[in-house]
Amino acid sequence: MLYVGIDVAKNKHDVTVIDNTGKMVLKPITITNRKQGFELLHNTLKQLNQNCLIAMEDTGHYALNLLTFLHQKNYQIYTYNPLLIKEFTKSLSLRKTKTDKKDARTIALKLLSDPNRALFMHDNRQEELKIMTRHMNRLKKHQSDWKVQYTKCLDIIFPELHQVVTKHSDYVYELLKCFPSPEKMVTAGFNKLIEIKRLTAKHALDILKLAPDSIGTTSFARELELIEIIENIQHYEKLIKQAEKKIDELMAELNSVITTVPGISNRLGSVILSEIRNINTFNNPAQLQAFAGLEPAIYQSGQLDTRGKMVKRGSSHLRWALIQAAIKVARYSPAFKVYFRTKLAQGKHYNVAISHVAKKLIRVLFHLLQNNEASEEDKLR
Repeated sequence: MLYVGIDVAKNKHDVTVIDNTGKMVLKPITITNRKQGFELLHNTLKQLNQNCLIAMEDTGHYALNLLTFLHQKNYQIYTYNPLLIKEFTKSLSLRKTKTDKKDARTIALKLLSDPNRALFMHDNRQEELKIMTRHMNRLKKHQSDWKVQYTKCLDIIFPELHQVVTKHSDYVYELLKCFPSPEKMVTAGFNKLIEIKRLTAKHALDILKLAPDSIGTTSFARELELIEIIENIQHYEKLIKQAEKKIDELMAELNSVITTVPGISNRLGSVILSEIRNINTFNNPAQLQAFAGLEPAIYQSGQLDTRGKMVKRGSSHLRWALIQAAIKVARYSPAFKVYFRTKLAQGKHYNVAISHVAKKLIRVLFHLLQNNEASEEDKLR
């Protein structure tokens, strides 16, 4: 058996191959991040006439094309969090030297010496999940930006409309696309308004009562802007639903225990899973808490020893999802609800109490994911 370490970079990748004793079996090579480079790596490994296990750092998108190529060639691939490689490097030497070729050899040695390497086998589904959750986040941000513009535009054209209808609703969007000003609504009349799907007779009458006295001002340009803003909102809504469907499919394949915790749906569960990636990267819940940026800042100087606000380093996506999940479990899980109320009874601010719930949730999730164990309410207390 041979062990291959690959140090990934943007334009090239350094490769080291070692045997069971840790001895290099060929001179380190550098391949380009191109098809020719990938083929060179494959042909070189084939000529060695031995089974090869391949490891690399989980460092983002630069490795994705190489990972796909190696999977297609049926190699067993393992990915390590860079923090694990950094810790392993310290155990090898106290000298502070770093080169890409040495990094590749370190990764190969980590794979060779790791008795738990099976826990770090690369899973394409986790990669897909992270892509989709990050994509979903961007889609929602873009849609939110358009909704801000929609509110601004509507406040100019028909500022009173929100008094009688929910302005962010499908039937209001369709109403405004058909009749993008109070004057056009009045001209259309009751019979035309109630042809809008889900727009009730009461809504139509209320709108026609407000429209004639509206202080709104309009023009052809403003009406066109409003219509196109609504079309953009609806376009992003369609894209978000498609992304949600794909996430649901991936979550069904992964069948993770994370959604057995009351209050954690596929939406939040998918973000938490995709950001953690591999729970075995963390030795204890404290490390996971630090990765999420939910640990308090500590300041010690002389006799002063204080703890400040959360450091908010690490994955902002994971931190957001854990806080949102904490709010949900504090509502839907009896055990977490009791814990949350206890913190409030101690005089803690709502946000501080929720942060305590989030930290408890991290401890619970760490245990469930490491043991692949479904949540049981009596064990959450």
